[in-house]
Amino acid sequence: MSQGKHRLFTVLKWLITLAAYGFLVYKLARIEYWEELRKTMTGMNLPRMMFLLAVLLLMPVNWMLESRKWQFLTSSTVAITFKTSLKAVLAGLNTGFITPNRYGEFAGRIFFLPEAHRWTGVLLSFVNSVSQSLVVTFFGLIGAGVYFSRFYSPVNYTVWLWVVIAVILICTILYLIFPGVVRNLISKKWFLKLRQAAIPIAALDRKSLLSFIFLSIIRYVVFCGQFYFMLKFFGIDIPATHALSAIPAMYLLVTYTPSFAASDPAIRGSYAVLIFSAFSGDLSSIMLTGILIWLINFVVPMLVGSVIILRSKS
Repeated sequence: MSQGKHRLFTVLKWLITLAAYGFLVYKLARIEYWEELRKTMTGMNLPRMMFLLAVLLLMPVNWMLESRKWQFLTSSTVAITFKTSLKAVLAGLNTGFITPNRYGEFAGRIFFLPEAHRWTGVLLSFVNSVSQSLVVTFFGLIGAGVYFSRFYSPVNYTVWLWVVIAVILICTILYLIFPGVVRNLISKKWFLKLRQAAIPIAALDRKSLLSFIFLSIIRYVVFCGQFYFMLKFFGIDIPATHALSAIPAMYLLVTYTPSFAASDPAIRGSYAVLIFSAFSGDLSSIMLTGILIWLINFVVPMLVGSVIILRSKS
């Protein structure tokens, strides 16, 4: 790397990190429930401690699954180790922290790909995001139909089922034909500049695409489980059968609400109150559930990612 590029990279990574830290401090200062959280922590009994421990233990599982998926995705382009994939995922949390809907995650991830494969990495980030969104949409639509019918107004299940089937079918078809569309595009003259980057995307087969979906489902189960355990930690008594519809409904709303990762606590907390107030009147504990999940699942890994980026040499 030339001296000029090295200086630019150093300035850039410090700007990203300082912006993320500044935004984090600002959001933490605006959270109003620290006293309630302190009381909950000091009054913790053994069962509650076990629920919190379960959330903490599942946090690395969550991001290790995402790292395995990223390693699998990039294997068609370049072989990277699981350790490198984990670094890339955590670095992506840092670069995505101050961008809408974490779109900037790709920047951190491609830090750890060879320069010749970074445009491919951008396209692979898109495939990765779509696979997880498909899973959230599928289970979220089903959960939302059951939840809102049970607690708000009756839903015509026949109509709702057809809506779910139509949406999932359309999304799945688009997902599965995406490599074919790319294969068609790379034959066009105006696509020449991106041809080399798009070839690995065009080479993805249906088996690989379905494998990405499978890993996304496992990860989805993990972070839904985390939310359930966090509810139990705060004493929100919700039957597991109801949680199966309520938690997916909440994640559906969170996923399709435009936001910055740094503003997630307010959004997650608000949707948690909307959904789980049907089970408990303790609104501050419900709000804290969303906030603490954000702190554990995003802020802690993001801070680790910032260290990884600052230690990067190129």
